Amino acid sequence: MTHSPIPADPPPAADAPSPTGPPQPTGPPPPADPPPATDPPPAAGPPPAADPSSAVGPPSPEAAESPLDRYAVATADEPVRIPSWMREPEVEHELTRSERLRLRWGRHGGTLLGAVGALLVLVLVGGLALGGFGLVQRVHDGAPLLPQRGATSPPAPRPTDDSGNSLGPFVATPAEAYAEGAAAVVPPAARATGPFTAKQVADGLAKVRRALVEGRLQSRMLDGDPDGFLAMLAPQSRDSVRRDLAAGANLGFASRVADKAEPGLDPDEEVRARGTMTYRSTTAEGGVRALEITTRFVWVYPFDLWRPQAYPPGAELVTLRDEAVWLLPYPDDVDPGGRGLWLSSARVTLQNASCPAMEQGFLALAEAEPLRRRTAPVPTPTSDVYDESWRAGDGEEC
Repeated sequence: MTHSPIPADPPPAADAPSPTGPPQPTGPPPPADPPPATDPPPAAGPPPAADPSSAVGPPSPEAAESPLDRYAVATADEPVRIPSWMREPEVEHELTRSERLRLRWGRHGGTLLGAVGALLVLVLVGGLALGGFGLVQRVHDGAPLLPQRGATSPPAPRPTDDSGNSLGPFVATPAEAYAEGAAAVVPPAARATGPFTAKQVADGLAKVRRALVEGRLQSRMLDGDPDGFLAMLAPQSRDSVRRDLAAGANLGFASRVADKAEPGLDPDEEVRARGTMTYRSTTAEGGVRALEITTRFVWVYPFDLWRPQAYPPGAELVTLRDEAVWLLPYPDDVDPGGRGLWLSSARVTLQNASCPAMEQGFLALAEAEPLRRRTAPVPTPTSDVYDESWRAGDGEEC
């Protein structure tokens, strides 16, 4: 569709209004008269005549009556002007490394951010889980959550292997050098003393050794069956020993482990011991001649403590030190029921044992220090139970 340009009148004279007649013929504008020489130059000359196609003048009566067509801006004969940037030839541009990274980030940035965020969340959750487990374990073990001011330095850690596991229950303790099991009970050489021949002394020492093994080391006694030990005694002395066992007054001569002890004895380790046996000839009550044999031993019982590497050396050991006096009457001075071994006296001190179990005549591991709370008092000897100068009575009872 072709639109005609809106005609424009030439500029009106200064002293007459603009005519409203038909448009002036197109053509070059007449030259303007030069201003007089005496007059100052005008501020601005009359505007040059404009192209009829672009000139704007007062509208004709017909144009004033009809609204202006806002699309009447060009004619069909005008060429279409194309911007210069569209006329330039296409030039290929090789992307730099940073531009390629930005494009990749723009394409996959959301996915990468999500993956990184998920990884951070997993790491955070894992750290919190490990920290929470450690906190729960410390609370369970009774360890302080914060360092304590003025606290004494902790005991030296126990030796461990390359994997951090304990090297054994006896490592770094005096019992590490003790013999295992029955090999620890070695009687002295026998010689004649008083009315007893060397052979009678040797037989007496052998009976006491068997009584020690049955009472301290054999599994049936540790499990609570005393028959093997009672068989080592003179028939007339067995009833009183049974009463002591029933009353829980047996730890001076026999060791039993509580049925519900937690932890129980370590099945992979043997009890270790060290001690001495001495003898002499004496006269017992009623003028009975007797061979008196005194035994002084340290018995070390390993319990199956969980995570022993977290505790100081010896935390899983119950140490028992006893002093027992045995009498063997001269056969001619007693009737057959009195012949054999009699227990004259027995005293004992325990270390790292549970007092409630001790009061019933049983062994059980005290709650390990320092990582666990102690729920019952533990007998603490006034001197080291491993020291050779120890004597029965040096320790304290529950």
